[in-house]
Amino acid sequence: MIIPSTVRIATLLLLSMSTGGSVLISGYSCSSCCCDALSTSSSSASSAPPRTGASTGRRDALGKALQHALVATAGSAAALLTLPSSAAATAASATPFSPLPLQTAGSSPATTTVRVEEIGGGFDLLSPPSAGLSTSDVLFPASMVGTTWRVQRVVTSVEGDLGQAGIAWSCLGGSSERAFTSKLTEVYDTRFIEAPSSMLIDATYEFDGKILRGAILDRAYEMQQRAGVTTNDVDVSWDPTKGNILTYTTEKGDPIELAVVQRRVEKPTDVGGFGSDELYRIKSSAGGVFGNTAVYRAARVRRRYRRGYDEGTGKRVVDGIEIVTTYRVLDGVAGVEMPTSTFKSRIRMTQL
Repeated sequence: MIIPSTVRIATLLLLSMSTGGSVLISGYSCSSCCCDALSTSSSSASSAPPRTGASTGRRDALGKALQHALVATAGSAAALLTLPSSAAATAASATPFSPLPLQTAGSSPATTTVRVEEIGGGFDLLSPPSAGLSTSDVLFPASMVGTTWRVQRVVTSVEGDLGQAGIAWSCLGGSSERAFTSKLTEVYDTRFIEAPSSMLIDATYEFDGKILRGAILDRAYEMQQRAGVTTNDVDVSWDPTKGNILTYTTEKGDPIELAVVQRRVEKPTDVGGFGSDELYRIKSSAGGVFGNTAVYRAARVRRRYRRGYDEGTGKRVVDGIEIVTTYRVLDGVAGVEMPTSTFKSRIRMTQL
């Protein structure tokens, strides 16, 4: 804060009066003759002579000069003394900044509860926008329907928070912690079904000049085969017509809910490959001292596939790369601008 020069003058005058000396104030003048008495240099109180009639007159002159200074600074001093009140009044009269609140779907503005403010590029996992789902599921080639496929999957690299990466890998169906940490190859079966007619958009694609109806992954079957690879005793619930949510219970009895809240799909074509980009909301229990308290996590799963043939057996294969990125979640909002970990896996599906 900058103090006006006149306020500094008044302060110097008070010091001069308290010490019995005089203060040289440069750059200040007044129309009153009493201010002419302030042209002497400062002197200490210890060396000042005993006060006489002359010193009394000088004191009176200083008093008058002080009165001039205080009058001249009345506005500034009042402003300084009342700054907190005036600032509060200004803040009260100004229009407050109100960031857009996160609302529960269907709630009215009057009943809106703001969960998180200033989230920047955060994604609301609890009330995701419907526009985030371009399709109701990921499309695979129609030729993958009607047969079983043997999956070989191995983690090739892990970056960032190893703990967050491991939890996401396990919740997404990872068979064992050792397979993740030691980068062992997981082996399990999967299968595909024809895309249901209830899909949000047309589930057809063009290949080799023909219009074909795509296939979708049987997510329940794959979760049973992968997560329950040792006991095959995993309870899974999934509806192909509403393929965005899958729930299952782990071998330890922990309930897990996987919900796709954002999805982009690249359909199979004549050239190139196909793939998907899905953002998962993972709901699980906190465990430990927190018991069954629900915990939300976020993981973006990107997959890219290409079709081919096994060089040794001649069987049809689908090779893929999977990249999973995890994010911190605060009150249901995922900070998608700041990933916490990334791990990559190599996938090969061979037709049996």
